[in-house]
Amino acid sequence: MASKGQGNPRVQVSAEVLGRALLLFGAFIGMKALSSFFCFPPQQGAAVWLPSGLTLAVFLRAQTRRWPVYLAAVFLAELLIVPLYGDPWNMAVSWALGNCLRTLVGAGLMRRWLYQSVTFSRPRDVAVLLIAGGLLSPLPSATLGIGAVALFGQVENFWSEWLGWYLADGLGAVLVAPLLLTWRQEPSWHRRRLESVELLGTLVLLALTAHITFGQLAPVGILLSLPYTCLPFVLWAALRLGPRGASTAAAVLGTIAVIHTAQGHGPFGVLPGSVHERVLSVQIFLAVASLATLMLATLVSDRLRVERAQRVLAEAGAALAESMEPRDTLPRVARLVVPALASGFIVWLRDEEGQFVPAVRLGVSPETEARLREELRRLPVPSRRGLGPEGARVLVGLRHRGNLLGGMALVMAGRTHRPRPRMASFAEDLAHHCALALENARLLKEAQDAILVRDEFITVAAHELRTPLTALQLQLQGVTRLLRKLPASETVLPRFQLLARQLSRLGRLVESMLDVERIHTGRLNLEREPVDLGELVREVVERLSGDLERARCGVSFKSEAHVTGLWDRTQLEQALTNLLGNAMKFGAGLPIELEVEAQGDRARLIVRDQGIGMAPEVLERVFGRFERAVSVREYGGLGLGLFLTRQIVQAHGGTIQASSQPGQGATFILELPASSPPARYATEPASLPWPESPADSHPT
Repeated sequence: MASKGQGNPRVQVSAEVLGRALLLFGAFIGMKALSSFFCFPPQQGAAVWLPSGLTLAVFLRAQTRRWPVYLAAVFLAELLIVPLYGDPWNMAVSWALGNCLRTLVGAGLMRRWLYQSVTFSRPRDVAVLLIAGGLLSPLPSATLGIGAVALFGQVENFWSEWLGWYLADGLGAVLVAPLLLTWRQEPSWHRRRLESVELLGTLVLLALTAHITFGQLAPVGILLSLPYTCLPFVLWAALRLGPRGASTAAAVLGTIAVIHTAQGHGPFGVLPGSVHERVLSVQIFLAVASLATLMLATLVSDRLRVERAQRVLAEAGAALAESMEPRDTLPRVARLVVPALASGFIVWLRDEEGQFVPAVRLGVSPETEARLREELRRLPVPSRRGLGPEGARVLVGLRHRGNLLGGMALVMAGRTHRPRPRMASFAEDLAHHCALALENARLLKEAQDAILVRDEFITVAAHELRTPLTALQLQLQGVTRLLRKLPASETVLPRFQLLARQLSRLGRLVESMLDVERIHTGRLNLEREPVDLGELVREVVERLSGDLERARCGVSFKSEAHVTGLWDRTQLEQALTNLLGNAMKFGAGLPIELEVEAQGDRARLIVRDQGIGMAPEVLERVFGRFERAVSVREYGGLGLGLFLTRQIVQAHGGTIQASSQPGQGATFILELPASSPPARYATEPASLPWPESPADSHPT
């Protein structure tokens, strides 16, 4: 059982249509009375017939099925008001029929040629208004109107009267219809307030200028060209305020110009001929000025609309690129689109079961979202423009390389016509950006999962290798000690020593992998103690002297005295070992330069080789985990040395930088926070293992 408050929808719609028809009836009578102020004998009609623009605007906004009711209102209004002016009934019927035919021709042709709502935001709207509303629709009304006057009354000059009637109907449509339709569109409150202030100021200046220009009593000479002084204000309104400003300015200018011209004032009022001919002249001037400024306004508005769409598309692309998590970026995209370009925005993502799950919904009810989701499932083409209960909308699939990742919908509530193809193109471009973001997020997730699996495998493998490797090293040390006791060990012992070095190298690789795991989990602990950087470098060079000799790399070392700091000796030894190992690997047979110096409160170590070098674009990348600047087939290693070195340096609060060019070697600059040297260095300089010269040299 229906509740008492629901009512019958048909009754509600009929009451609404009837109310609007009554409103049109009263507005038509009021416009007709206002037009009588522009009637100048011996003309039979008004110079500007305002009801023609009123009815054209109403029919363009109304649904086609409601036109008969509105036509009846127009017919009755004309039929009832004409006898009040003393005209016969038969003439009233002809005029009423002409008004209805004029409205049907104008609104019908504009609807047919434009296929969508008329907002005067495109140049095509103005062109169709000129042809259908200004040139074609007045033909039946002017013919029936003057024909009835000639048939039932008296006409001095039929064609002159017909031309005046024709221009009055056309000028009314050109002036009034854009005014009503553009003011029907509501911008945002903040923008409306600013535009209203600017429009009011422009109209006041225009009215004063027009009054001075067209109100001159007897202009002569150059004063006859003063109407052009009004054009800057009309153009300003068109450029700054769009079609609304252009139509309003044209209406103000037309009203003042016609009134003064009819009184014999201004440049058009002093023209030779009758009042009728002078009014015709100003009508033509106003029609051209109104259409030109309206066309300019639509061109500017159309360009601004394209720029706004491009700006939204660019900002959406930037928002999608800032994060690889679509559920964080898609709401930002929605806020860019709504309300700038649409009233509603929806994005669905396809889950593993192939269902469309809403990821973001803005400005759309759940019922509308469910209905559009069903349409999206049956979408046979990349995109579709259409109409629905919610208004105009564009549906588009999110596709990447033929795979359907989801869908997107743009909703324009209240629209009675299909969206423009340009809106569909915008939706497809935005969907392409979203699809790329979704695909990038998927690839990143797969890469992160693969890296996680790799890291877990390396950690487990390093732990599993560490135990047997330690046992093997101990056994090898025992065998080596036994061999040294045998008399014929000179031929076998070098082979065991080589084996020990390889086991030591393998042990360092395993420890490097474990260090990576410690850094990744934040378990790299530093045991700080006073360390002299120069001494530490000498110790590392001494320890690696055998490797340096086998690599045929001579080492030159320069050091300032007492470059000290609170550092972890073991970790810094590993970092220096990695840097020297890197120099030996890529600069075998070439010298290596080491330099230690103090720079204020920073200690600096410079490692410079003469090896193969690196391209500038890979200098930052080589410090990444498992990253390499050369092919693994040419140079071995895991790609962990420089990564561990940077992590150790950064853990100490320092920095490391690299500079290089292909074929010109590489230079690594390591900086650490230094401290003042301990007092014992001032009294025991002889305790240093090497001479204290600031330019020590250690060839290997």
